[in-house]
Amino acid sequence: MYKLEGEEELEFSMLVTMDGNDSLKRVLRREPKDFDNDGNLVPGQSKERFDPRAANVGKDYFIPREKVDHWSKDKLDEWRKVWEARKKKSRRRRKKEGDTKSPMEPTKNGLETSVPSESTPAAQPTPEAPAGAAAGCEERWKNLGEDSLKRMWGIYDETGIFICLCRHGFVLLVEDMVRSGELSKYGLAACAELLEDFDGAVGSGYDVGCGFAGTLFNSPLGAKALLKKFMFLVGAFHGHAHNRLCQLIYLATYVLGLGLEDLEGCERFFSKSNAMAASIRYASVFHRRQILASYFKHFDTNETYANLSKFLVDNYWQALEILEGEPALYLGMKAAGIDDVTEFPRRLEAEFTFLKSLMADSEEDTLHMEYYQRLVNLADRRLKLELTKCKDSTASATVRRHAQENFDKAWIEVQETEVRMGVKERWLDTSPEWAEAAHLVSTKRYRLALLKLERLVVQRMFELTKMNLSQTGYKLRKHIAKALQVRSQAIRNALNSYNTAAKSIVPAGRQLSWSEVIEYAFLADFDLLRKPAELGEVRPWSTPAARLLLDKYFKIQRAREEIRRCNIEIRRVITSIRDEKAFLTAKENELQESDPGLAWCIRRYRFRRERYDLVHMERFQKLAKQAGSGLTGTLEPGVRLRQVIPEPSGMEGVVETGRQEEEIQAQALAREMEAVGASEDEEDDDDDVGGEEEDSKLAEELHTIFIVSEDDPVPLSP
Repeated sequence: MYKLEGEEELEFSMLVTMDGNDSLKRVLRREPKDFDNDGNLVPGQSKERFDPRAANVGKDYFIPREKVDHWSKDKLDEWRKVWEARKKKSRRRRKKEGDTKSPMEPTKNGLETSVPSESTPAAQPTPEAPAGAAAGCEERWKNLGEDSLKRMWGIYDETGIFICLCRHGFVLLVEDMVRSGELSKYGLAACAELLEDFDGAVGSGYDVGCGFAGTLFNSPLGAKALLKKFMFLVGAFHGHAHNRLCQLIYLATYVLGLGLEDLEGCERFFSKSNAMAASIRYASVFHRRQILASYFKHFDTNETYANLSKFLVDNYWQALEILEGEPALYLGMKAAGIDDVTEFPRRLEAEFTFLKSLMADSEEDTLHMEYYQRLVNLADRRLKLELTKCKDSTASATVRRHAQENFDKAWIEVQETEVRMGVKERWLDTSPEWAEAAHLVSTKRYRLALLKLERLVVQRMFELTKMNLSQTGYKLRKHIAKALQVRSQAIRNALNSYNTAAKSIVPAGRQLSWSEVIEYAFLADFDLLRKPAELGEVRPWSTPAARLLLDKYFKIQRAREEIRRCNIEIRRVITSIRDEKAFLTAKENELQESDPGLAWCIRRYRFRRERYDLVHMERFQKLAKQAGSGLTGTLEPGVRLRQVIPEPSGMEGVVETGRQEEEIQAQALAREMEAVGASEDEEDDDDDVGGEEEDSKLAEELHTIFIVSEDDPVPLSP
């Protein structure tokens, strides 16, 4: 990262987003299908030849498969066994020494579940938070499902890519998903690289960040991630399909220090990269990687870097526009009877506490509901048995026998439950325990009806989204439209069941109309219905108007944070432009007399970069002119931060971080050019040896200058 001296420290030193995509699949070439010993049809063997070039192409982006497989489920299971054995051994030793407190157990130093507020946000997810917060999200996201559900068709080798971008859109790393869906090993491999390469707190957006945070903190990377304050979050678009409790902890709107970043850059990237699917479906391993690596390089240089200043300026204007709505917030507060803005964090905390209380029924309540239901079943079967024995009954002997057997079975079930609960006197329909259990059962039915309605609405939302996506074929659109018709009737039936259940509880739950359910844009509306309001209880945060006011307040807070971040990043870009120009100009002048050809190449490269840089500076100057006092930062370039690192002799010296990176990149490229030169020497045996060495040296210096000037002075993440 291109940090400057004296700049303000941010809550997140870097923001990234990661996600998987299955559009860029590649068909595995196989022999014709064959039969096994049992006569079953099996796929043929692969007939693809090993291509050594595939390992080198795109290595600046791709993580090798071997490193990804290091985080596979089998390897993690082995690690957990070793860790559990060490943990048991440590416990026995402490027990022997009389120390009952384990250093591995979570304490109140930040490992406990955070209760959201503006100071310890919803914004500070911890290793313990996902255990409850992600409850219910598994059914909504296929990449949170079991691994057995993530197997891909056998005709493919690479079944897609898993990509990580910085918030500006630069490609940081890519992984091939191999014969599988979006497994956890791809996310863990990406986290391992990020934790290795970047210091400071990193915030990572992921559509299943709520559940994957638990996977990360329970892996070998957990301690390092906790030490570096690595945090998984949920993007602004996908986040509204998560349950409300999950949103309060992970949604971008409520995360302290995130600014206006939506963490949905991968979706925008995939909307463009999906166009390559047809061209790589039947390509070789090498050519597929070559196409992807070329596209990533083009995307970084000609799209992301070219629009870097536009991204920052647009975010600045968006933040200023949101801040203009602050007077409207105070008017709304006055109308709602809110005296101080500190009320909003308190309301968020109250909502968190309320929703957390709905996560699961206690074991005692579950037993009471089970006992009540069995008593009801016993009474119902007693009535049916008596009806078969009355004088006017026309029931056959078989029907009477079945009624007697059902009654006996219900009687035994009641007795078993009474033994488990230790009931001394059987409940009657007039006893207070009966009434309390009846209330619990009716509330449970209400929640189940609401859950079914919510699930159908989620499916409808996703199908509508898919139907309106570009490049969705006509047949698929018709298929989705037909499914939506069936879904609409199912939603109507679920709505009727919900309204019936809502009437049966005391006090009665809120009745929903068809138009209300269909127009629900955010699934948080369902979570607020899960527990009917108790008689006389007032929840000021539960009304739609109060929640709009709450979100407006937090958006204003995020807008202020975005301005802080943009001020820092704009100055980083300006400094980087100045430093790169000075570096290239110095190299050009240095080689002007000794090697005019190489100097000309440097000048040509510098002119190409300056075309973008001039546009960047014009945009920043225009922002300063139009925003006036709204621009709180400076356009004056700063000084790149120097880092103190130990020298090989043990003495400490000040070495510029960028210069060290330049040397490493130059050495790596020099080795590549040596290999290229060697292959050319074999082809041109008749050439003069001295001329070959001179040409190889010239090419090596040229490409070294290119890689140094291109990749380092303008950083991927300002």
